[in-house]
Amino acid sequence: MHLDYNDPIAWLEHRYDCDVQARNTSVERKLLSFFKPHESVLHITDVGAGTGTNVCYYFTKLNHQQEWTLIEQHRSLMQAARERLRKFAAQQGYRWDEQPDEIQLVDGDKKATIRFVTGNVDHIEDFTNLEQTDVLVANAFFDLLSFDQFDTLIKKLASHNVAFLSTLNYYETSFYPFLEEDHQIVRWYHMHMKRPQPFGISMGADCCEEMLDLLMRHHLMIEQESSQWHLKRGNTTMQHYILHFIENALGELNLTSAEQKLLNRWLNTRKEQLHNRTLEIIVDHNDIFATE
Repeated sequence: MHLDYNDPIAWLEHRYDCDVQARNTSVERKLLSFFKPHESVLHITDVGAGTGTNVCYYFTKLNHQQEWTLIEQHRSLMQAARERLRKFAAQQGYRWDEQPDEIQLVDGDKKATIRFVTGNVDHIEDFTNLEQTDVLVANAFFDLLSFDQFDTLIKKLASHNVAFLSTLNYYETSFYPFLEEDHQIVRWYHMHMKRPQPFGISMGADCCEEMLDLLMRHHLMIEQESSQWHLKRGNTTMQHYILHFIENALGELNLTSAEQKLLNRWLNTRKEQLHNRTLEIIVDHNDIFATE
């Protein structure tokens, strides 16, 4: 199997079905119930928007007229989002109207206007009108931010009474059949997530705990439940990605010769299991919805 591990667009496409299956229905019902009385246009800001998959997922679930602002720091992903949404409209039979700065999806009487912004969440007030925003959404994003970055963002949202929905927040990876080395490998993987970076240290696998702590400090009402990827035997594409990410991450650590041998032994065993379709991988996440 040939996978281009350096192509983030391909990765986001491959993971989409796993994300859909994993999203927690209880948290989702809380979101839909909260906004059910909302009669005007629903203004949604999507941070780390990637290829626009949140629009694809929520457009049909929300009965409102919608205005989306998609914020993504990588221009290539913003262009991919346009293409993905164009295909989504064609597949669903929606009307598609494209302008230089925005597009519109139209399904009968319901319409979503979508703006694309290349920018960074640290300066979110420069890219979206928080006074107007009803809810900020993100998927598999906040583990990449530092505690301080998230704290600053939540302060801005709380001051403007913006609801918050974050899905697929990472916290653990498990492998079956179990190997004695699993705990050490995952520990190293989490260490790599929290390596020093120019913006600080990302929350990584601690993101769920740290996010909930900050949300509670701002006295928000919180609904949180688990959202799990279960990559069963035979789901080789996603398993290839997970093993590659671990191998690549641990290759950036200063492992000793003995530690490198342990890693190589573990990788060889897991790759053989993948080839023989005996490997299962579980990636645990949390979904969080928070409001005033």
